[in-house]
Amino acid sequence: MILVDNSEESKSLLKYFEKQFYNIDNENDIHNIKEICILTAYCYYEVFSYIIKNENARNIFLNAKVKILIGMNIDNKTRRLYFNDNKDNDKAISDFKEFTLTENKEYSSIIELFKYKCENKTLEIRKTAEYMHAKLYLFKYNEEAERNAFLIGSSNFTHRGIKDRKELNIYCKDGFNELYNYFEEEWNKAHEILNNKNEEEFFRNIIKPTKEDKKDKDDFGLPYKIFLKVIYEYFEFINREELLCSPADYGYRDYKYQIEAIKSGINGIMLYNGVLISDVVGLGKSIIASAIAKNLLLKEKVEEIIIICPPKIIDSWENYNIEFQIKAKVFSIGLLDKALEHVRNHRKNRLIIIDEAHRFVNNKTYSYDMITNICFGNKVIAITATPMHNTTSDIFSIIDIFDRKLTKNKNIEEAKIKILKEERELKSKYKKSENSKEENIKKSKEIAKEIMSLIHTIIIRRTRNDLLESSEYRKDLEKQKTEFNDVEEPKLHNYELGDLSKLYYDTLEKISPYNEDNEDNKDNSNIFKGVRYKPLIYLKKETIEDKRKSAEIVKAVYGEDANFDFADLSSNNIAKFMRHLLVRRFESSIFAFKKSVDNMIAKYENIKMWISKNRYTIYKRGDVNYEDYDDDNDIMIKDNSKKYEGLYIIENVKEVLSKEFFIDFENDLKILKEIKKDWENIGIEKDKKFFKLKEELKKFKKENDKRKIIIFSEFKDTVDYLYESICQDEELNYLLKPLKSVADSKNRETVKANFDASLEERKQESEYFLLISTDTLSEGVNLHRAGIIINYDIPYNPTRVIQRVGRINRIGKKLFDKIYIHNFIPRLEAQKDIKNWQISNFKLTLINSIFGNDTKILQKDDEINSLFSLKREAGIISDLENDISWDIEYREIYNKLNQDNNLLEEIKNMKDNIFIRRENDFNGLVEIRKGENGIFGGLLKNSVMDYNMANIFKILKAQENEKSFKPSDKAESLIADFERRKNIKKINYKPDALLKLERYKEIMGLEISLNDREYIEKIIKGIEYNIFTEKQIKNIEKAFKNNNGIEILKEIKKIIDYSSLNYINYIESDYLKDSILVVREEFFK
Repeated sequence: MILVDNSEESKSLLKYFEKQFYNIDNENDIHNIKEICILTAYCYYEVFSYIIKNENARNIFLNAKVKILIGMNIDNKTRRLYFNDNKDNDKAISDFKEFTLTENKEYSSIIELFKYKCENKTLEIRKTAEYMHAKLYLFKYNEEAERNAFLIGSSNFTHRGIKDRKELNIYCKDGFNELYNYFEEEWNKAHEILNNKNEEEFFRNIIKPTKEDKKDKDDFGLPYKIFLKVIYEYFEFINREELLCSPADYGYRDYKYQIEAIKSGINGIMLYNGVLISDVVGLGKSIIASAIAKNLLLKEKVEEIIIICPPKIIDSWENYNIEFQIKAKVFSIGLLDKALEHVRNHRKNRLIIIDEAHRFVNNKTYSYDMITNICFGNKVIAITATPMHNTTSDIFSIIDIFDRKLTKNKNIEEAKIKILKEERELKSKYKKSENSKEENIKKSKEIAKEIMSLIHTIIIRRTRNDLLESSEYRKDLEKQKTEFNDVEEPKLHNYELGDLSKLYYDTLEKISPYNEDNEDNKDNSNIFKGVRYKPLIYLKKETIEDKRKSAEIVKAVYGEDANFDFADLSSNNIAKFMRHLLVRRFESSIFAFKKSVDNMIAKYENIKMWISKNRYTIYKRGDVNYEDYDDDNDIMIKDNSKKYEGLYIIENVKEVLSKEFFIDFENDLKILKEIKKDWENIGIEKDKKFFKLKEELKKFKKENDKRKIIIFSEFKDTVDYLYESICQDEELNYLLKPLKSVADSKNRETVKANFDASLEERKQESEYFLLISTDTLSEGVNLHRAGIIINYDIPYNPTRVIQRVGRINRIGKKLFDKIYIHNFIPRLEAQKDIKNWQISNFKLTLINSIFGNDTKILQKDDEINSLFSLKREAGIISDLENDISWDIEYREIYNKLNQDNNLLEEIKNMKDNIFIRRENDFNGLVEIRKGENGIFGGLLKNSVMDYNMANIFKILKAQENEKSFKPSDKAESLIADFERRKNIKKINYKPDALLKLERYKEIMGLEISLNDREYIEKIIKGIEYNIFTEKQIKNIEKAFKNNNGIEILKEIKKIIDYSSLNYINYIESDYLKDSILVVREEFFK
């Protein structure tokens, strides 16, 4: 057995191919080959140019019987020889090059060779009956059976496969007969492509059309059939995956939409190393992920499963672990260091499942760096129903955890920048009410289409409306007697504040004034500034010595890379967050607000004591995500230090901080004490919000005697307050039997027993009718025995509200025809605050446009006048009831096509590499290509490239009787323009880390081993392909700054694990490699 890996010419598959024809050391020693059998996934016939260059090889090949069996797709060059891969241009671009036979003698020689072999009946080409990815080369001799040999491995019969790309094959003789028999079996089942009976048609398809042929001719119906062909290829690729198990094997139901998700997920993982499962809450994402994991284990694609999830849903995952028998290791999100240690200490091919992946949307945090290192080189399933929290960049941050290929090319990077810019502009106009509601929704949907077009191959996202709009899914649900709840229009409860209105408004003005960033507010002594949270803003910088001391403090708190601007920005952000948090608690409940004020005063008094000792304590900046806190945000109010990296003490504080700090500090404390005094005597008897809640609860109980109720609040203090207040009300306590649940509750099983309809009936209880909970219970728990949700407060992050509703809107057991949502918002004559309601509406509009939802969350489409609306119209949630995914329309066409056997057979038999011209309202070009990595498209419209598959499908859509024309003389220039604008992967600049690594490799020379040189080269490639995180790049630069010689390399190895760099080989391969042109359409006005 000999390894053949193309690593050098003597080890190339081409060289071993040549060896079968003659003795390389003596060309006169010619071997007498009887038959050559080739089984390959892809076959590009330009490889024959290598053979015909050698006279002896050509003569032997001419006389031997050649049988080519193609497992995936036949080559477009058999028709018009597209894909001239011998050009010197970048290989990632050359996929789309057109080549015609009459322009190149070399390819004309190949055709002559083909014609000769057809005439003497020694060449046949067939397509396997089923898709195959195998590669096998058999060489059978006339009288010398001992010479019979074969090559088997990874090389396709393409110029890359036999010569240019690193592969792994073995050359061997033992076992020839078994493999030859296997080939013959597949050959006999295969479809004929070329033989001595159809060569005329075959060659007619590959020879360049004459000018006469190019004249416009009516061809009715072809565009429509091409459209059907593209739809067929697109969805057939998704459905081709064979499952070795399904949810039904483990006690669940086999829903069609879940089966397709499992297949699509496996495809995404095998092609791009990961997939984002983002179905709306309640459609069984965990079941889909578990089934994918089990299939990958059974297919021996992975050896171990690791699950990373929040602590509160570890038990749920342990149950899936047992049910699906995946033997996963489950780690809490809080123990990422332990997970990383396990990954590095135990080398295996793994699948990492990340549940609640939206927790990793901030790519500048320590935890993001950790999760990226854990996943690097492994296969990944990211799970979240709410992948976007604040901006669309959140989505890309999640995908970047596993994808270093699809979204890392230049065009997609540019598209991401463009999308984020459009989103910022839309948000700005939204806040200023410059756009109408309709304009906002329309623009949101345009942004949505752009995003989904970039990630459609690696995201699974369906809403309930998708399932109901798809006849296939709908019939399956009906067959399994599965129904969805009808979610009623959310009802808004505007409670009057009465004589508290002025105090309410005045308090808001103090803690978070309208136009709070206005310079006029800077010296306003009536505003709480939160200076305790931003002392570094006040660092002295008048003298050189001042700047030196201040710089030392900034670096000690924020790290070596921090400067004054960074410290100012970070400090202001923390202070603003704390003020906004105080407003949110103010809106939540009087009790939570008063408690926060007490806590703040206590902390200010404590700091004042430190100042009296000429010292100041400040927490070092840690991994704090200020807009997404678990359970309740009391953590920040109480300064829970575990969210920080440690305490730093500023010495001689009166010499370091300006006098303005001490003035503003005292003013803050004065304002807090004033607020405390103002609200000191305001108790439950004046709590209009709670009285409104009591009134509605009694009404709900009277109208919906069997519906259990859930009240959600952001804050534990509010939950405690509501629970105690309701328990003290004898009537409510008797009617509702309340139960509360917060982060540290030990009653999770009690909650499930009373509110989870998926439990076995014998385990269900009916002791409690009302559940009062923080958002910790809005993730990962089924609560669908409840039919009413009350949002007692509205989170700044609207995804929390989506998750709340999702807890009772589950697939499976339906208890109620309708689900009710109630939102509590105060009514004021004037509102000047942080506009939670408006911001949440804006984000939900964008989220639902991008990902689709099927439930109205916050309000009807009427104008409201509330705390979170200002005097203008509030942000309006679009009517989401009719929102469906872009591809549902085409899936319906695919399903109907599969029901028409005659039409289906006609479409399946259509050749690839079709080129037509159609009339439209623009000049441009569309290309659809297929390969082992999927179906991809490009649209050149008015000199602008678009990779949006929704747009491309819309352009390709045709009527049954639409006519087409032959391509025009302008087609070649359009193709050239298309080519120039095609994706380029590598970054077009060189970061400092890359330049330093290149220089370091040269300087160190022989001082480092060959393995270390290869390690450095792979890191350089990784930087070129933009696969490392910002933090990793910065740490590499630090390694050069703080070390010398061999110590630099040692430090870099701590940053980037050596073995994980094998992943670079996967990144280098083009996701359009070996792709085949399905259709090219020219459009003209």
